[in-house]
Amino acid sequence: MIAQDTAARKAPDMPHSNAAGILNWSATDRTQRFRARPRPIHRISNIHSRRDIDAILHRECARCERNGHEFTLVVVSAPETVGMRSVARLAKLLCRESRATDEIGWYDRRQVCVVLPDTSDEGTMAFVRRITESANHSGMSPLCNVLGYRGQAHSDNETLSAEQIAKGIEEAGQDIPLDTPRRLRSMRMVTAGEVANLLIRPLPWWKRAVDIIGGALILIAALPIMAACAIAIKLSDRGPILFRQRRAGLGGRPFTIYKFRTMVTDAETKKSHLMHQSEQDGPAFKIKHDPRITRIGRVLRETSLDELPQLFNVLKGDMSLVGPRPLPIEESNRCATWHRRRLDVTPGLTCIWQIKGRSTVSFADWIRMDRRYIRGQSLWQDVKLILLTVPAVLLRRGR
Repeated sequence: MIAQDTAARKAPDMPHSNAAGILNWSATDRTQRFRARPRPIHRISNIHSRRDIDAILHRECARCERNGHEFTLVVVSAPETVGMRSVARLAKLLCRESRATDEIGWYDRRQVCVVLPDTSDEGTMAFVRRITESANHSGMSPLCNVLGYRGQAHSDNETLSAEQIAKGIEEAGQDIPLDTPRRLRSMRMVTAGEVANLLIRPLPWWKRAVDIIGGALILIAALPIMAACAIAIKLSDRGPILFRQRRAGLGGRPFTIYKFRTMVTDAETKKSHLMHQSEQDGPAFKIKHDPRITRIGRVLRETSLDELPQLFNVLKGDMSLVGPRPLPIEESNRCATWHRRRLDVTPGLTCIWQIKGRSTVSFADWIRMDRRYIRGQSLWQDVKLILLTVPAVLLRRGR
């Protein structure tokens, strides 16, 4: 009897068999013994460094530009009044709340960031709401900055019209909704186009050194030629010697470019009447036999001597000896999302496009050449492109 009573008392704690012979726990026992706790998919010891996050951002931008999708970057900041232990708690919270496809990393010493691939504005808001509520429940009040990137789908053989390009820029610049609920006042939203600013690469020290030394030496050697060009332009008509134009520089920042004037003085006024004759696809405007070019200007263009005053732009730091050619502001603003990645580096006097044929290639191939240079930027590549530019100019390729 004692043995039977003991067995009866222990029976509820033991699993029982169902008709199929499978062991099961009762509902009450499951609730008491196994409380559902979310297990973190990511571990804080394995989250990415800031360098890894930059590489991930480049990868996600390329994916979005290819398929027209979007992604967001959520940067979560801990209050300045808390210590590093609270920052670590915040990182653990993000590891627990993020999906398996999300990428978590350190934005800086006190900020953690999460890359949300293929996530819309609504999905981002839901994610931020979830982590904010969890953080507030744990006694933390984080500040969330949301940065988005929306790509424009394109194919290798696609030719975009001006209307399509303008529409792509408009869509890429749309803001993430700012209708933040009252309980999420600690969340600060940022413009959707801000992710692109994280991809900008300032001039490396070696490249700036090459620009200063090389630019100064070339300028000194070219002074007699530049003086002859100035005299020839002045004798041809009474207009100014130099042509100044606002162009898009590093990150799209406008700067004034200098060139020897090769066109009539009212060339910009006449440009609007010649737009339909442009022989270059995309937003760039180029005509092989431009009627606005003067007789002396045609010689300067064929020999690329009109570009020599841009050495002053190089010494000022607005341009580099090697880099993507800067576009006029209005043409740069019409570029599609994937075109604007050429603005991640400082523009230059020469690049792959100058050597491969200039106006003989499509605008899409031109952009691909610039982006190929950006991916493989190095001292040796710059030296090689400078050396290859000399025969390209002497042989008058692509003018």
